[in-house]
Amino acid sequence: MTLPINAHLKLVHNQETQWVEVSEDLWNLVSANQDSIALSVTVPSLAARTPISTRDSQPSLDSFIARCRPATEGKKGQVVYVSSQLIKSVYGSDALSRLDDDDDDEETTCRVEIRTVQLIELDEIILGALNETSYTQAQKDYNAISTLLSGKIIRSSEIYHFDHELAYKVLMTNPVRQGYIHSSERTRLFVVNISDVDDDEALGNSVSLSSVSFNTLNAQPDPVVIEPREYDVKILERKWPETRLCPPPSANEDDENRVFMKLKDLASCGIFSGDWALVSANDPKKSRLCKIYGVDDILEEGDVVYLPPTLYFNLNLPLPPESTSAAKITVTRVQDVPEHGPPVSSAVTIARVASPTSMDKALQSICLDSLKQWFEQKERIVCKGDIIAIPINEDMARLRPSEDESSFKPSTHPPTTLVYFKVIRLDTSDDTSNNTHPSYYGSGRRVVPSKTQMVQTGVEYSRVPVGSISYYYDFAEKLPLVRSSGPTYDQLYELVSSSLHFAGLNFDLSCNALFHGPRGSGKSTLVKEVAESIGVHVYEFSIYDILSDTDAKTEAYLRAKFEKAAAVAPCVMLIRHLEGLAKKSAVVESGQEPLLATVLEDCIKNVGSAHAATGYPVMIIATTGDIDTLPSSVLSCFKHEISIHAPDEKARLQILKNLLYHSPLAPDVSLSNLATQTAALLAKDLVDLVARAGVLALQRIDRGIHRETNESEEGSTEGPDMSMVTASDIRAAGVTLTAADFDGALGEARASYSDSIGAPKIPNVTWDDVGGLAHVKDDILDTIQLPLEHPELFGSGLKKRSGILLYGPPGTGKTLLAKAIATSCSLNFFSVKGPELLNMYIGESEANVRRVFQRARDAKPCVIFFDELDSVAPKRGEKGDSGGVMDRIVSQLLAELDGMSEGGEEAGVGDVFVIGATNRPDLLDPALLRPGRFDKLLYLGVSQDHESQLKIIEALTRKFRLHPDLDLRKVAERCPFHYTGADFYALCSDAMLKAMTRVAETIDAKVNKLNQEKRPDLPDPVTTQYYLSHLVTPEEITVQVQEIDFIKALEELVPSVSATELEHYSKVREKFEKDN
Repeated sequence: MTLPINAHLKLVHNQETQWVEVSEDLWNLVSANQDSIALSVTVPSLAARTPISTRDSQPSLDSFIARCRPATEGKKGQVVYVSSQLIKSVYGSDALSRLDDDDDDEETTCRVEIRTVQLIELDEIILGALNETSYTQAQKDYNAISTLLSGKIIRSSEIYHFDHELAYKVLMTNPVRQGYIHSSERTRLFVVNISDVDDDEALGNSVSLSSVSFNTLNAQPDPVVIEPREYDVKILERKWPETRLCPPPSANEDDENRVFMKLKDLASCGIFSGDWALVSANDPKKSRLCKIYGVDDILEEGDVVYLPPTLYFNLNLPLPPESTSAAKITVTRVQDVPEHGPPVSSAVTIARVASPTSMDKALQSICLDSLKQWFEQKERIVCKGDIIAIPINEDMARLRPSEDESSFKPSTHPPTTLVYFKVIRLDTSDDTSNNTHPSYYGSGRRVVPSKTQMVQTGVEYSRVPVGSISYYYDFAEKLPLVRSSGPTYDQLYELVSSSLHFAGLNFDLSCNALFHGPRGSGKSTLVKEVAESIGVHVYEFSIYDILSDTDAKTEAYLRAKFEKAAAVAPCVMLIRHLEGLAKKSAVVESGQEPLLATVLEDCIKNVGSAHAATGYPVMIIATTGDIDTLPSSVLSCFKHEISIHAPDEKARLQILKNLLYHSPLAPDVSLSNLATQTAALLAKDLVDLVARAGVLALQRIDRGIHRETNESEEGSTEGPDMSMVTASDIRAAGVTLTAADFDGALGEARASYSDSIGAPKIPNVTWDDVGGLAHVKDDILDTIQLPLEHPELFGSGLKKRSGILLYGPPGTGKTLLAKAIATSCSLNFFSVKGPELLNMYIGESEANVRRVFQRARDAKPCVIFFDELDSVAPKRGEKGDSGGVMDRIVSQLLAELDGMSEGGEEAGVGDVFVIGATNRPDLLDPALLRPGRFDKLLYLGVSQDHESQLKIIEALTRKFRLHPDLDLRKVAERCPFHYTGADFYALCSDAMLKAMTRVAETIDAKVNKLNQEKRPDLPDPVTTQYYLSHLVTPEEITVQVQEIDFIKALEELVPSVSATELEHYSKVREKFEKDN
């Protein structure tokens, strides 16, 4: 792995996009005595993402790869010469305006990072023709396009022009995003026509005029008084990269004291980017001098500025439950500001803010050392009452030996939490050399380690900054960047924020809630999201961490946890796995309520006293994966219950966007389609899905590289040597997640689903797979498609027909038909067999029925298919099974079916359809067949004419290779009219087997003939394997099904349904059609 080298970038104004040149000194450093090398070049000022940029507004590549050669004039220094055309093609047409370009060859524009890499051969390229001429030419001669691209470095999203008429955009490359074509024989090339796409969208990197403004500053003969201006405020989600700021900030500038505004607003304030200005809000005692930077990424309408989370908090701007959208600040131009900013403070007194981290004795030393280092890094600007947020890695801090406290070194590991301090006293120096009043520069003062005395004492109670804190400080484990949405989040947010309302504090309202839902549904994450959005601490522990061998010890641990929570108010006390404290089964056995339930109730009451001591409440939220296991005494401890279910399609899409925020996606990936395909998956399953897709992407790249390496070793083609490709080469070339990676990951996730009932999924059965049954198809689609396409018809209480019963002889295609319906309507398919619902424990069988329907509601739109319904819902009262379990299952099924027919989305059951299949409808409970349940009965019988039989045979053989002389109609005319669909499947399978046997016998005969001839150029004896490997032709091993194969299969086929049985089914059909 080669280490990156820092160099200077110099633009060269030409059209070269394949080569870069380096100075003589740099060439000697990177060439390693090679004639030709490839470099990966990263331009930080262009590649860095701003906190408010979107995926579409960012360049396709973070770095670009180009071939390298020494500069012709042998220039000195470490300089890389790159063409302006290459910069524009990679980073966008406006990239040059963000570089300090200069025509003087001795001047450099910016710093870059370079490293030597090995080029990776591409095995697949998809090009988009930008005009009709290009597409027509590609259709005529693909090899000509491949020849034009051979030897070139191909980059994703780049545009290539040939002969002034041909223009192609690289839509997708495989296995990496940048590579080269060694030869047209080794790389597959596909061309699609995108000439009808909007020009700006196709060409990319276009600049919208609405986002660019020009301001002319005219010199005035007399000074003009510029009034203070008011701006709406937004909180930064991530730190603004310093490489994107102009002018570059100094090394000791406080990065928490910057305000970012539009370029055009700088002129309105009468300041330049990088100038000092007085920033104030509602509280004049919190005003301070801040550095103002103009940026060109802000696209919001109106006057808006962006602030870091701590600066927002320290300006006393509104916090939840007040509306943060009403936050405004005033920016005032200040004349004669000293170069280094506000006056220096002579002394500053700082107190710890009570939090689970700062009150941990094991972390005391690391907190103080980090505070000292925070002030030594920069010249900080603070006001009295400011909150200071310092990131630390709690795990590494606990591993640090105590004897190493004197030699503190900052951790290079990403932080895991924040420790907060509060400025409780700020002494100003007597520096009045500029003859200005101290308040002229606001209340902020500069802390210089060599001039300011710092004292740390005491503990304060306070709320903390709000916003995307985990992203802004780049935590190792981040919360979702885009906050969750939905009734569960809103209910939890309202509950916690109301406890902090100034009116609620006077009434001593206590917030305690039980949060229940399946494991992996995101309960803890949702609670932490709410706490971060509101600005309170989170004190988290699991019940299993405090369980001991006796109840007395567990009680002591539990009371200690509540005492610590009261000491770090305001906080959310998150108790995970509450079911570990007491179980309902233990109550049933002993007949007494558990002692720990009384202790829990007492602790919840006592924690309310924290409000009197600290002025802030403690919100208690407990989570459990199964609320049914909790005894009533534990449930009664909580005033509120909040439930969370599997995310719907909209929520899954948002989760996937958060998970893939930093992951490059191939153009063939549709997140909305992926959200549809992942029905019934929980949040943890989606995390696992994305991780699996990443692993499959790396495996795909590894297979591609090894394929090329193996072919090179075998000498099959003149291929490049890929054996020296390293992980850094792959990283520089770029890795994307493709649709194939997600398809494979989705298949693995479903295969490893740990639920016995299974996971709903959209099947892959089309109407081409179903032969005949056209009359039934129309009836079913009318029942299912109407609620899907016109849900407004059922919003006013109108009952919808969501139950369909398919009955008829076995093997007539009932299951296949249901799958085809689900596929055509893009519905998830949930197949349930009767025995899966049975359980030996009382009440569990009915619970399984409820879980089936709940799983279907989570995966809506969904079809529940009950196969062999007569085994699940027989007539009640006729069979004396033990405990009447079958009767209870039927009753539960009837109750669930009644719920399915209710209209409206409020019930949470919309778009769920039930299809049952049975061979014996006469055995079903009559209550199932009334209107509102299985009210649509459809008979699926055997084909009554040869035309219908022909359609079935054509559907079954559509993937066969048939002999040109074969007429399937003649085969159908030989079939009797009591063949079911299963019989035709057996017929086609046997015919294919006969054809394969015939081909195998032909090859064996040829091998025997060769052994009899004993040819000298062949081994003796000639084996079948040798013949198949060296002598066989493609025509010899092609299996074509002939009419003789079908005739032999017909002679051996035994029908599954006899004529007598068909007559019985006809009588059953007549009875049910008469009754209905």
